Amino acid sequence: MSTTTTFSPLPSYLLGALCLVLGLNSFLRPSNEYPRFGLPFESAPARKPSKPTNGANANANCISPLIHLKGIRETSYGLALIALQLQRQETAVTTMAAICAFAGLGDAVVVWRFGNEEFRKKAMGHGLAFLGFGGWALWRVFS
Repeated sequence: MSTTTTFSPLPSYLLGALCLVLGLNSFLRPSNEYPRFGLPFESAPARKPSKPTNGANANANCISPLIHLKGIRETSYGLALIALQLQRQETAVTTMAAICAFAGLGDAVVVWRFGNEEFRKKAMGHGLAFLGFGGWALWRVFS
């Protein structure tokens, strides 16, 4: 197996690190992740919270565990990009870029469909992620 690479590893490491940061943000600041991603908070639970909420925790009762699944997904994508690049798995990095592109497309559709009017413009950001990762993957395939 050859250890030479055709492509610079820098984009893999940068995009992998970006995915890691976005994933960790879902765990560390879940209430900030909803508007950043482009989705409204979920409906408050039918039952009253056992502890009183203050202004800082007002949205904590509306945070779905699904935001943590999103964090796991993005963290996994970041780790995969970095690990595959470290192993010089060029074809696998390209495949992972295509997978990230389709995740961005799916995110754009979900945000457009379920985000309110205020967050609809965030769907464009997810669409740009689709074009960015997809363009990078296509460039790697046809270079």
